[in-house]
Amino acid sequence: MKGKVWIVGAGPGDPGLLTVKGAACLRQADVVIYDRLTSPGVLSLAPATAELIDVGKTPGGAGPEQSAINALLISKATEGKKVVRLKNGDPFVFGRGGEEAEALAAAGVPFEIVPGISSAFAVPAYAGIPLTDRRFASSFAVAVGHTAFGKDGWEGTVDFRSLAGADTVVALMAASELTRIGRELIGAGVRADTPAAVIERGATPRQKTIVTNLDRIASGALEGSVRPPVVLVVGWVVSLRDRIAWYENLPLFGLRILVTRAEEQQEALAAKVEELGAEAVRLPLIEIQPSDQPEYLLTVVQEAVSGHYQWIVFTSTHGVRTFFEFVRKVGADARSFTGTQFAVIGPATRDRLQDYGVTADEMPSTYTTDGLVSLFRELKEKGRLGGEGVRILLWRAHGARDVLPASLKEMGCLVKEVSAYRTVTSRPSPGYLHGILREPIDVITFTSPSTVRGFFEVFGDEEARRWLQQSAVAVIGPITAGALREKGREPDIISEVHTIDGLVERLIDWASEGKREGQQE
Repeated sequence: MKGKVWIVGAGPGDPGLLTVKGAACLRQADVVIYDRLTSPGVLSLAPATAELIDVGKTPGGAGPEQSAINALLISKATEGKKVVRLKNGDPFVFGRGGEEAEALAAAGVPFEIVPGISSAFAVPAYAGIPLTDRRFASSFAVAVGHTAFGKDGWEGTVDFRSLAGADTVVALMAASELTRIGRELIGAGVRADTPAAVIERGATPRQKTIVTNLDRIASGALEGSVRPPVVLVVGWVVSLRDRIAWYENLPLFGLRILVTRAEEQQEALAAKVEELGAEAVRLPLIEIQPSDQPEYLLTVVQEAVSGHYQWIVFTSTHGVRTFFEFVRKVGADARSFTGTQFAVIGPATRDRLQDYGVTADEMPSTYTTDGLVSLFRELKEKGRLGGEGVRILLWRAHGARDVLPASLKEMGCLVKEVSAYRTVTSRPSPGYLHGILREPIDVITFTSPSTVRGFFEVFGDEEARRWLQQSAVAVIGPITAGALREKGREPDIISEVHTIDGLVERLIDWASEGKREGQQE
């Protein structure tokens, strides 16, 4: 049985510019075949178990021939695989997507084209440069800067004199041709003092923009040490950048942040840092597995539904989810718990509980297990815990710390401790790890001790320590910080507010402090 190929435009870099359909294709891929400039953040949207294959070409031309890439697509599809051919920008804009589609059609392989956002439009926008503006430009032209094709295709260079009539001229892949492009445009009548911008690695954390006049664009790029990939924009619209540049002013711009949470949790952190200008690279190091005693859990939940427990305590969102999955299995819902009080460890768990129609009665001011212990001691002192022998259901992960059940028992409570799920280390494929870690990581985040342990298990001690030495490390709370210290690494950033929002706030503070230090130097 044949598989299928989706030729997907990955956009220019920012994972947020991947289309909804492109992201959906990527998340269900068995194989991802990608180009050199595909961003780690985009690649990390693929399943961690997918086979990721790099077929990118270097600026000098080294890399697989197009015929070999075509053959690879056909081969993987005929194995019955779901194949995503991930191409920078749009696959039909200087992307050779048409050649690949033609080869697939000739081989009888089913395929779809998923358009992407071209760097011709997105990169200038991320630099604060509109291609048209009624005050300056009502037309624009786009061309490739260097030799377009070779061998069996058209070979040559675009004559930019023919584009000089456009109000705005955009040249992609233009790093080596800036002198020629400037000379040809000026020779065709474009004013030498026309503003021009060279944008390196646009819409990525490494975006750099050099603005000067057209007659100085090559020397300006040289002075600014600009390197490919480069987009050149020529026109009076460039003058608007001073007023509307936005991307480079975001508080986390310039950072590539590794998110190591479980797959079902990572979006909460990834989405927040991306909104603030960082590139989130997703690396699910842990996964949640169900208990191997479902019949026992079902019995416990039937007791809970019948009102056997005066308190139910959750220490994670996973606990809430797994508990209510069993509640539904016994045909009950939130209405069964009108006489039961609920305590949660923090805001995320509280909000997850609310999703099931239950409002938490108690939550500690410090979102840790120790905080829960202090909360219950205070309730007991105030006479709000219940009498001697109050029954408490503690629904949590296998292997969790003993401090909470032990403390509750010291208070005279009858505690039913349930191991409702297991947190185990994920095993990303070697290709996945290579693809998402091809570029430097600025900050590695850990949100729990299990993510620290998972990091060392996946990479091994020596490789893990190497990564931790070349990147800053951010953690939530003292328990996670302690787990990292046990591995010999002091955290650079510790969120004392034990939430994702608290971690993001500390990242913002750290980034702004770093920028001030850089300015002073």
